[in-house]
Amino acid sequence: MIMTMSSGLTPEQSDCTDCGAVGSFLGLSYILLILAIVAALGGSVMQAIMNPGKLKGSLIGLGGMILVFLISYVLADATVEPYYASDITESASKLSGAGLYAFYILFVLAVLSIASSSLTRFIK
Repeated sequence: MIMTMSSGLTPEQSDCTDCGAVGSFLGLSYILLILAIVAALGGSVMQAIMNPGKLKGSLIGLGGMILVFLISYVLADATVEPYYASDITESASKLSGAGLYAFYILFVLAVLSIASSSLTRFIK
């Protein structure tokens, strides 16, 4: 849905045959997306106000995710293969590589956490 919103196409510009329904459902999806974002942010703020002690753990997790994404962005390469040179920019290649590196790092961390919890449970 976000890709559709960011593409900038309106139902009048597309080649659809029933653009009236598409346009109204697209507008509804925008409204629902905004409501979901407001509800998620509002719930987070209310929870932080009601229980500030748990905010520390959330901020540590958020900081860890930002650190993983920064490391993956630094490791990513911006080279574009000649075959894809007409479609892909260097910035898109770098962001794509950063996403892959972030996936690899998070996957390894997940496997290590599962293995360590199994090992400590086995030792106890």
